[in-house]
Amino acid sequence: MKSDWMDILVDDAGDEVVITLRGTFGLLQLPGVREKLEMLIKGPGCFFFLNIESAHFIDDAYLELFLNLLNRIKKQNAMLVFLSSKEEHRNYFSRFSHVLELYDNRKSFRRSGLLKQLKQVGINYSKQTGLRLSPGVAIALFVLLLGWFVTLFSIVYIQNKEILEQQAQIISLENQKKRSIQEIERLKSSLGSLQHLGLVVDSTTSHAFGSIRDWVGYLELLENSRREN
Repeated sequence: MKSDWMDILVDDAGDEVVITLRGTFGLLQLPGVREKLEMLIKGPGCFFFLNIESAHFIDDAYLELFLNLLNRIKKQNAMLVFLSSKEEHRNYFSRFSHVLELYDNRKSFRRSGLLKQLKQVGINYSKQTGLRLSPGVAIALFVLLLGWFVTLFSIVYIQNKEILEQQAQIISLENQKKRSIQEIERLKSSLGSLQHLGLVVDSTTSHAFGSIRDWVGYLELLENSRREN
């Protein structure tokens, strides 16, 4: 848009809006500039670039205007970036250089660090409101946390299932062990009865029957011994 006493050009590229100021700006132009800039920053966008390379400010009142715009845009979870490579503007911004950062161009701003941009756009912190997340970052964080919880639940479920299966196997082995012990005791009891009848000979005390292979041979041997006596 253009007026007779100042130039304000707007280039809207989706999430990025570039506003260019051209000309000399004093107190006379301040109300009009404030009105136009406040109207522009109400629109959509995450990054608002204010290019002041071709602007000349002859009053410090514009610093207050820029600070107010910066606060307004932060409340929208967006970001205002000032662009200029002139030493004149660096000197003009020097009193508030810790708040009003100045970059030579958009490329220079992008090189300043993606993490810093995300922090300024997506996460805002103040003593009054605490931590606030932009809708996009909040959704991404929610999806990330949801995926983490689903993964954690799956891991815990699988581990519990494996533990239950192992416990079932242990119980089965213990039951099998008990049955084996009972069977061994039963066999010992049966063998004890046979020993009393003289049908089983302890191999540790008698080696005479070491060559016996079956009950038939054993009985024949007993019969022959009885006849000889």
